[in-house]
Amino acid sequence: MLAWISKRPRTKRPVLFIAAVIMLLSCAVQIWPAHKVTADRLLQRTLKIGDATPGAVTTHDFTFSYVTTTTAVGSMMFEYCTSPLPEITCDAPQGMNATNAVLEDQVGDNGYFILTGQTNRIILTRAPAQPPAASQSEYVFSGIKNPTDIGTFFVRITTYNSTDATGSYIDFGGVANTTTQGVAVNGEVPPYLKFCVGITIDSDCESADGNLVDLGDLLPSRVSSGTSQMQAATNAAFGFAIVVYGTTLTSGNNIISPLDNPTVSAPGNAQFGLNLRDNSNPNVGQDPSGGGIATPAARYNTVNRYAFINGDTVATSPDVTDTRKFTVSYIANVSPKQAPGVYTATLTYICTATF
Repeated sequence: MLAWISKRPRTKRPVLFIAAVIMLLSCAVQIWPAHKVTADRLLQRTLKIGDATPGAVTTHDFTFSYVTTTTAVGSMMFEYCTSPLPEITCDAPQGMNATNAVLEDQVGDNGYFILTGQTNRIILTRAPAQPPAASQSEYVFSGIKNPTDIGTFFVRITTYNSTDATGSYIDFGGVANTTTQGVAVNGEVPPYLKFCVGITIDSDCESADGNLVDLGDLLPSRVSSGTSQMQAATNAAFGFAIVVYGTTLTSGNNIISPLDNPTVSAPGNAQFGLNLRDNSNPNVGQDPSGGGIATPAARYNTVNRYAFINGDTVATSPDVTDTRKFTVSYIANVSPKQAPGVYTATLTYICTATF
């Protein structure tokens, strides 16, 4: 009886030891899923986002190179996750939505269309075909809503022989991008109207010198003339108008009649008028100059013809205009019966912009 008991442990121990080894080997095999053993990693992976603002609906542009080119690819999946690692369960980034994704463009290995667009997943499908060797491919999607939280998110990319992204994947890879708070850059272009009047004006209204036009002695035998200048510019959408206010030449109760309509100079007749042109009768004035588009009003835009009406518009611009310089030519004629005296006229030019 004692001999039987002493032999029993020696026959059982080897059996128990072998069973333990088999259990350990079984556990080791289960750690590595079979479909990852032969998969290769996609190369040169990038993701460019059209607008990185959280929650923006924008374009997502993927590029990568296939590694396995000997196996036909029938589908691929783009899966948006909070981690790039395939061993970790894919949790969708907060607010992410690819339901309305549209495949806008595909370059390189192509022929795909969207099989399904889900909250955090896009599956492309086609008839299985081998991708070309060393092919850099690009897939551009629009209508994708970014995650609503600021920070990094990941997209896992996997390719399959099946047409619905099921079964073992062929190649895989991950890309990362981030949503960021935008930087607002503000600036304002204020409305402006630049206007100056003088006997002479420099190129940019920095100085306007003088305010007296001396016509000298007014004689029936000849015309008297003189000039002043004015310059205007504006960014007003509807341009500007320059209006002249004042009276004709007067001396007490005596006046020199203004010309209501454009009229040629006629010495020996009472005349007072102006225009904004380069004239030869008399030889006075200059045509408008500068890069602007403003022009003299019709009544004051005929060479050798002069007029003056209080409150009349003498120049206009219909739109935004750069600087424009006008030379105002004045003429005065008197009849032999004109009463003697010092004749003066005060003219005020007002420029109004329409924004």
